[in-house]
Amino acid sequence: MRWISKIRLRWRSVVRRTRVERELDEEMEYHLEELVEHYVATGMSLPDARERARVEMGPIALRKEECRDARGVEFVDSVRQDVTYALRALRKSPGFTTVAVLSLAIGIGANTTIFTLVNSVLLTPLPYPNAERLVVLHEHKLNAADALHVHPINYAAWRARARSFDALALVQMPPLNVMGRDGAEQLSRMLTTPELFDVFGVRPALGRAFTQQDGRPGNDRVVILGYGFWQRWFGGDPGVLGRQLTTPDGSLTIIGVGPPGFRVGLAEPEAFTPMTIDEGNAASSGSRSFDCYGRLAARVSVGAAQAELSTLASTLRRAYPVVDDGMDVFVSGLHDYLVKDARPGLRLLMAVVAVVLAIACVNLAGLLLARGLARRGEFAVRVALGAGRGRLVRQLVVESLLLSLAGGVLGVAMAFGATRALVTRTAGALAVATPAPIQLDARCLLFTLAVSTVTALAFGLLPAWQASRVDPQSVLREQTRRATGGRRQFRVRGVLVIAEVALAVVLLVGAGLLMRSLTNLSRVKLGFEPTGTLTMRLFLGVKEPAVRIALLDRILDRVAAVPGVKAAGTIQFLPLRGMNCGTGFWLEEEAARHDSSRTLSTDCALVSRGYFAAMGIPVLGGRAFDRRDRMGSSHVVMVNEAFARRYFADGHALGRRILVQWEDDVLSEIIGVVSDVHHDGLTTDPAPTVFLLHAQQPGYITNLVVRTSANPLTQAGAIVRAIHEVDPTQGVSGIGLIEQDVRKVLSRPRLHAGLVTSFAIIAVVLALIGIYGLLAYVVRLRTHEIGIRLAVGATRERIFGELFSRGAQLVAAGLVMGLGVAVALRSIASTFVFGITTTDPVSYAAATAAFLVAACAAIIIPARRAAHVEPMTALRLE
Repeated sequence: MRWISKIRLRWRSVVRRTRVERELDEEMEYHLEELVEHYVATGMSLPDARERARVEMGPIALRKEECRDARGVEFVDSVRQDVTYALRALRKSPGFTTVAVLSLAIGIGANTTIFTLVNSVLLTPLPYPNAERLVVLHEHKLNAADALHVHPINYAAWRARARSFDALALVQMPPLNVMGRDGAEQLSRMLTTPELFDVFGVRPALGRAFTQQDGRPGNDRVVILGYGFWQRWFGGDPGVLGRQLTTPDGSLTIIGVGPPGFRVGLAEPEAFTPMTIDEGNAASSGSRSFDCYGRLAARVSVGAAQAELSTLASTLRRAYPVVDDGMDVFVSGLHDYLVKDARPGLRLLMAVVAVVLAIACVNLAGLLLARGLARRGEFAVRVALGAGRGRLVRQLVVESLLLSLAGGVLGVAMAFGATRALVTRTAGALAVATPAPIQLDARCLLFTLAVSTVTALAFGLLPAWQASRVDPQSVLREQTRRATGGRRQFRVRGVLVIAEVALAVVLLVGAGLLMRSLTNLSRVKLGFEPTGTLTMRLFLGVKEPAVRIALLDRILDRVAAVPGVKAAGTIQFLPLRGMNCGTGFWLEEEAARHDSSRTLSTDCALVSRGYFAAMGIPVLGGRAFDRRDRMGSSHVVMVNEAFARRYFADGHALGRRILVQWEDDVLSEIIGVVSDVHHDGLTTDPAPTVFLLHAQQPGYITNLVVRTSANPLTQAGAIVRAIHEVDPTQGVSGIGLIEQDVRKVLSRPRLHAGLVTSFAIIAVVLALIGIYGLLAYVVRLRTHEIGIRLAVGATRERIFGELFSRGAQLVAAGLVMGLGVAVALRSIASTFVFGITTTDPVSYAAATAAFLVAACAAIIIPARRAAHVEPMTALRLE
């Protein structure tokens, strides 16, 4: 176990250095006194004995050094000395140290900030057992990539036949109206098959999960409360089990409380109720309007599950041609599915901040090169005294490491504040369906440490190696200002400056493209007027169709009577919310045959009278729905411009009749054409859309849209009271403004454009510092020469022109390189641009002009300083 003793000795020598050194002195003194006593005992006098003992022991300092070497800690001592010396050297140059640390802090802080987002969103796994086995299933049309919801028929087949899954669950999110002490309230409710908790591998915090028995008709009057709702309504009372939750159509028995923070996809429901599916007639449970989640069996990959379900989908197309003709299925990992929209933007931002860090590091390398030249005299003395080149390199790398670590610490502080600001001010843009909090953690700190270390090694070695190549004789003969060394240093730093300029220009071009795209997005004609429009969600319950129609009619009448309300209407899915509905139809001449191969596709929307006025959607031809259009009257529909253009050669749709695949197999007359609306997003062209009337095709869930003459939010209370006057059991949720939806759609492009622009500005500032630093270095190097030239007749204008020309050449080279790189990388920006091409000349020209203007300022200052050198002063300095 001698190695343990050695480790202990070395550790003690490092952490208790002062005490160990004192013990070493005492030991040396003890051995010396022993020798003295020995020689005195042989008859020598005390002075002679002491002299003989000193000669025999040799130099005490040498013996002590041998003892230190025997401990094996000489390297640690050497590094400690390097660190101590580096700290003194950095303290002597506060200007250099401040600029270097701030440059690195900006680059490292930016990287840490964005990595914090990447870590929370992309790298942190979902908080479920074996989360990598969780998948989400979507249907889609053959040869199309758009994901569609799942039909209960297919879910029943997958659950019965697929062997790739331990469990599958079908879910839907209809609201739930409940009665409390303060009246009706609408909860976010998840209607689910009993397997949901098995799929996610979680158990209720209280009570039990659903069983197969709960999923059978007549046994489904039970509910599991969401943890947050349990805390809010029941104060976390564990005696809640067995109590009743009152709803307008009866009551539900509470059998459990979900685990805290339990999310399913995008939702964190306040209540869970069981879904009943008739195995013999799954289509009776609904249409293609459900989400499906699954847990893969052990050792089954997503690809294997996809292959099995694709084979099964071909069988279902033959078995259910009406439902599944032309349909296939997607299987995606749940985490990948949830972050798919955030991934491209975060990757872009990570690449951008990496460029910012690279520019900061290039700046550091340039500063270290200049500092190394200024310290050549010091290095020459050290080499002359016996220091090896490796020791000089290590000393300079230690200095670089200290600078990087200091920049890392300051960068973490910057990242902490920047991350909090981003989360607070841009919550909508950063919102993704992952429960991980966006905050600095141990992984982020390790990332920062790694970046700091790599920065020191990668960009400190070259300047250290250059600086260590010193000839003591020439330096000590005061030849450090000879042109050869200066020109070599200038070439190296010139290359670094060109690289800085090129990288900054790339970011400027990217920022220009994103800002232009954001401007184009904000100018998109929505097709409706968002200002002054209030929305809220209603759940009309499972009443008879005629009862739902009458209830909504009374609600609309009463809301319209509220002072300040100009119009009121409803739509099943609001624009820009990410939800839509599609169906098929036949033109009148094809309707009688019901030939599925002749079916035309269209988006559809279920609206009430008053909707188009409430949304400010212009009716371009014909009329809007009104009270004449009711259950029992002639079926009518409205269409948008895109529908009329695509399906009628002359563009005239009014008076034409179509058969829409909906509940009633009846021809409907087109009575009006409205303006196109960007329902699915600002970057998506309006799709052909047919508008069905709620009074003839009543639904359960709808969104009330109210246009007011005053601030809509101040009217919300009066509108809710008006609804409760009509039906006290009617809950309301999701109160908001259409303007908020528009801002939310723009929030992510605005975040990307804002951050890239901010980082581009930082990159330009760092590049300008590099340009200025290089030219200032040249001026200092050539001060003596400039003084002589001015003394023998050179004009100040000529001196200025030469320095300006030298800086302009570097800027021009960097601009050309940067623009070339931007063109080569244009495909990266294709995902983020809108309304322009990735080679948009305006963006490239603006980036070039902006950088040239800024670069001129960085060049002019040192050039003017060179031109105003006083010859006598310059000569005296020499």
